[in-house]
Amino acid sequence: MTSPSSRTNLRRILTIIAAGAVILFVAVTLIARGSDDVDSVVLDQPGVYQEPGIAVNEDLAGSRLSQAVLETADGSAITVDDLLSRGRPVLINLWYSTCQPCKREMPALQAAFAEFGDRIDFIGINPQDSAATMTSFADEVGVGYELFRDPNGSFTVANGIATYPTTLLVSRDGLVIDQIAGELSSDEIRDAVSILLG
Repeated sequence: MTSPSSRTNLRRILTIIAAGAVILFVAVTLIARGSDDVDSVVLDQPGVYQEPGIAVNEDLAGSRLSQAVLETADGSAITVDDLLSRGRPVLINLWYSTCQPCKREMPALQAAFAEFGDRIDFIGINPQDSAATMTSFADEVGVGYELFRDPNGSFTVANGIATYPTTLLVSRDGLVIDQIAGELSSDEIRDAVSILLG
């Protein structure tokens, strides 16, 4: 026979287990109901709904570099046409200071600039940092090529850039020859320079 105190303890344990089961049932029901709401999207216009995916750059190869207004470190405006009016091919690298792959490839870009900067314009475009952060970071890394800011994202949006770093190889007449997303090695930068000089 069980004592009255053991029966009381057993009732408490069974009550706790029952309460836990009810709480678990309610939680699972709410989670399931919440996920149903995500799947029941109402479109303003007929079409196919696509879940947001991984950011991907537009394919620019073969198209003209889109127009935009950039800023120099001192805040002066400069257009893409201004950059292309020099009559030389251009290597444009889109970067920002907290992007580790951007930081890792910058010394190789600087080395290529030191070797080929008399025949190719090397340009860094920064869509995120302040002018002070951009210039102090570039000084720290030892970058000597031209850097511009894209504070309003006009260049980035006009050219469909979504990932960083991205490097654009642009002919002297403004045609995008190639676009490379991701960190470049020294050899890959040399290959890019060969394409621009080819």
